[in-house]
Amino acid sequence: MVNAKREVLIRFSSLPLKDPRSRAVLRLLQDDSYLSRLSFVTNRDLLPNTLLVAEAGSDAIPFELELGAVQREEVSLVNGHLVRHVHKTRTLCIHEPTRAIRPLQLFQGRLYVMLVFAQETPAWYRLVAEPNPALPVTSEARQSIDSVLRQIVRDQLDLALHAILSRYEVEEALREGDRERFARAARLYNQLRERCLIDVE
Repeated sequence: MVNAKREVLIRFSSLPLKDPRSRAVLRLLQDDSYLSRLSFVTNRDLLPNTLLVAEAGSDAIPFELELGAVQREEVSLVNGHLVRHVHKTRTLCIHEPTRAIRPLQLFQGRLYVMLVFAQETPAWYRLVAEPNPALPVTSEARQSIDSVLRQIVRDQLDLALHAILSRYEVEEALREGDRERFARAARLYNQLRERCLIDVE
């Protein structure tokens, strides 16, 4: 993964950048001591320590290093309506690449890097880009999770029903004194109980 991150930085550096001085920062980040602490993202909302570098022709600002950012939401009642306020504080915000080198040399935490392209984001960047950990799960991912959870519930209910039926089989075998049937039914009942998350006793 470290080599893939370095390759992304090298490839992006070869593009025409909005601020060509950004190449010095991208070269600095190619060092092994930085690569293990870099996370590439396509959205930096609500993240604490971010670096944005833009390709010439994109709509984004040319360069921004933001360290120690904290964003919080407050909701207040104004004239009978709920109003949402977003407050953001940060310890450092630099828009000049040459001034960002020293703070980056001193920085020891995780840095979220967002490279902004003039055209569609290339596959080589999407391969290393991670989902923004500060944002909620997308509705598509949530639907997938919900689907898996529904299947687990169905499977568990099936197991519980089979366990109840096999317990009935155990009790019937006991009443009739059928040892072979009892052993078979008891073995199945115990296996089902082990796999069942619902208490069927």
